[in-house]
This record gives sequence, structure tokens and C-alpha cells, in this order.
Amino acid sequence: MTERRYPIYLASSWRRLLPALLGFALLMSCDSGSTRTEPEPVTPPDQPENPDPAVVSTDTVYLSPSQQANAVFFLPSPPDIDDADFIDDEVQWAWGMSVRNTDRGSVAMLRMGRTPASVQAMIEGSLKLETALSETTTPALWRLMKRAYWTGFQSAAKIKQKYMRQRPFAMMDEEPWYAADRNDATGSYASASTAGGWATALAFAEMWPPLQNAILRVGFLYGEDRVISGSNFQSDVNGGYLCGAVAMALAHNSPLLKADIDAARKEYKRLMGLSDSFDPTTGLEEPAGVYFLNPPVTTGSDRYEADLARYEHAKTLRNGNRGTQAKQDADSHTDYMTKIFGYTLYLYNASEETTPNIYALIDLIREHNLVVANDLKEIYFRLRPFAELGESTPVPDDEYMSASSSYASGHASFAWASALALAEAVPEHSEVILKRAFEYGASRQIIGYHWASDIEAGRLLACALIAYLHNDRQFCELIQKARSDYQNTIN
Repeated sequence: MTERRYPIYLASSWRRLLPALLGFALLMSCDSGSTRTEPEPVTPPDQPENPDPAVVSTDTVYLSPSQQANAVFFLPSPPDIDDADFIDDEVQWAWGMSVRNTDRGSVAMLRMGRTPASVQAMIEGSLKLETALSETTTPALWRLMKRAYWTGFQSAAKIKQKYMRQRPFAMMDEEPWYAADRNDATGSYASASTAGGWATALAFAEMWPPLQNAILRVGFLYGEDRVISGSNFQSDVNGGYLCGAVAMALAHNSPLLKADIDAARKEYKRLMGLSDSFDPTTGLEEPAGVYFLNPPVTTGSDRYEADLARYEHAKTLRNGNRGTQAKQDADSHTDYMTKIFGYTLYLYNASEETTPNIYALIDLIREHNLVVANDLKEIYFRLRPFAELGESTPVPDDEYMSASSSYASGHASFAWASALALAEAVPEHSEVILKRAFEYGASRQIIGYHWASDIEAGRLLACALIAYLHNDRQFCELIQKARSDYQNTIN
């Protein structure tokens, strides 16, 4: 195993963001490839107010707790301190500490909080609003923000209760940088704040797709803020992104969401002086990961060591049933994807002939996924693990791909996007659908075709793609028809 550079220390609002800092936040990236030294202790700055989360009533969410997917079933357990995955958590914790006394840290502190008020400034800035959002002056935008945030926030409740993971500042024996964390007893995994922020970003990206990349960027950075503050580990944040996206996918079964998006869009057009007839959903390209994701991990950096350790562990799974599944998952054709997701729906003969609408839905996603994944691969070239390390793979027929980029994983994004759509279509089976998609992405690391961070980025691409596709009439119709396929076949 790769030697760790960082020891593990075990022991036990502002309502509005300053415009200059918000603009800066849109451009800030995690320095994923720099060489870092052990961080010095940091004095917490003045902090925004953080009231405890209000009791969430039925009119403030799109899903009741019983309608939320239980992330315990589709996400892995949080990494233990001896796990390879924890190395990335440790490296990112150290990075977070190192930027607290910088402008990036100041932005993170301004967005601390566990209520919709903490995301208000990021939404105002990304929408280029000169008017502050409020329940009285912008009721439709406010309602969408509030309901999306709480819907996402609640999506992590069950997995938090299950694991009650110790927060980074407590595990590393440091004083909370964000003082309100001291009294928090909800657990670190997965990050509910990240889930709320990412769900809000996905809702507003769907509401106003011309600004989708800027909106998604601040939603991504909002999760990263939690790493900087020491409130959550990186794996907590990664889980929070996925919880928030699942919640918003399922929320599309509520008529409230469509009504809120339509009303918010109409209100936004009025605020911006646009005609009621202006359609922001026409003629737009897919979301571009280069604008809202961080660049790939750089070879030789601290995070590369974490990627390498996780890859070495994944290789140990090649023998046995998990390795066999990983080799089969190298297939990314629509036929194979229809088959494996059919099994999660107890449709053991799912195919283009027997379940044509499920097939068509997955095929439509595949078409758009190729665009978002390949665009990012063309901008960032990263060697695949087997190519960088001069190894052979369990799938030698695919080794020609050594000339193509590893970042981000198109297989992982295709599977996760398909799962989000199918979970919406058949919510009663959402957990097993999502679990299979998560495993499919993980298979790419086991057989040596992607690093773990490539897979994580691929899943975030998928979240953005599904928000974009909800403005596509054919996609929305296929969601409903896919459910009919399921019901007709089962009956």
C-alpha cells in the first residue's frame, strides 16, 4: 500500500455573500495536484449565524421521509481509518485546513449553515440577480430554493442515523472551525448540507438552463466548503452529492416540483426583463463538466497517492464473483444496460423487444452521455490506471483505450444517469436500481480502466445531465412510458 504522508490524529449568516467573493467562488477550484505541507492550526474567523434546522413540514419538501430512497442500501458504508478510501479523506482534510486562511476559506465560511439561507447567496450570484431572494418579493424563486434544499437535506437522514460517523474535526482532535459544529450530533456520513446544496443547484439548473454551468459550479463548491471547514470528510461530501441528486430525481414524481419550476421561471423572466414567450430550454447544449467540476487529479500529487491506493485495493477484487461482474460491466451498450437494470426490476428478459420504452430511455441517455463525457475527455487527458502503470487488464480487448482519457468515467456517468431516470420511473425499486449503478461505476476501477476520482466525477456529470434532460419532452415522455413497460410486463 502507498505510504501516507499525513498521520491520523485520533482522540476522541451572513444572509448575503459579497458580490466580489461570490464571483471569486465561481472560479475557485480545488488544487488537486499541488504538493502540500502539514497545515498549521487556523483561528476560526467571525462566523455567520446558524440556527438549528427548522422542523420540516410537508409544505416545505417535495418528498415525505417515506418517499425518500434509503441511501444505506445504495451507498457503501463510510471508510474506516484503515481503508484505502480513507487516504483520500485524510488528504482532503489536510487540503481543507491549508486553505482556511485564504479567500477560498473566506467564501466557505460565508456559506456555512444548515438552512436554505446558506445557499441563498450562491443562487442569487449564479442567476446574476440584483434583487435579494425573499419570501415576499420573489416568492416563486424562494419556494423552489426552500423546497429543493430541504428535500435534498432530508435525503441523508437515514444513512446518518445508520452510521453516526465522527466528524473530521473530532476525529483529528481539532477545535471546530465552524463553531456550530460543536453541538452537532447527526453524524458526518453522508453530508446533508451537501445534499441540500446540490439538490438546490440541480433544481435551478433545470429551471434556467442557460446558466446551468454556473449554477452547478456553486453547488459543487458548496459541498467542497464542508471539507474546508472540517465539518465533513470528502467521502461524506461525495455521498451527499449523490443523495441530493437521487432526491431531486424522485421529486419529479411530485406535481409540486414542476409547478414550482414553472412559476420560478416566469418570475425570473420578469426580474430580468425578458418576454413571457422567451423559452430558456431551446437550442441549448448539454452541461459542460469543465465548467463545474475540478480538473483531474495530477500524477504525483497527494490525491494521486490516494487514487493509487484505492486502485491497488480494487485490484484485489478481480478474483471471484466481484471480478467476474466487473469484467461483464465493461459492456456499455444499451442492450447490456437494459438487461442489468431489468434484473433490478425483476424483468429478467428486458430488451429492445420486450421493454422498448425502457430501452429507448436508456439509449437516449447514452446518446447525450457520450457528449458530456467525451467533451471532458477531450479537454483533460489523464492516463488510465493500467496504461500509467504499464499493466494488463482483465479485459484485454479494451486495452486499445490506453490512448483515450480516463477523466471522467463515461461508463460511471452513463450508469448513474440511467439509474436516476429509472428510479424516477419506478421509485418503488429505486434503491436496488441505484445500488447496481453504483457497483457498475466501481467496476471500472476494479478492472483498471479508471481511477476512483474519475468515477466520482462521472457520477456528478450524470446528475447534471439528468437535470438538463428534464427539459427534453422526449425524455420526460419516456420516463412515463418506461413505467408502463414495467407495469405491463410485471402484470
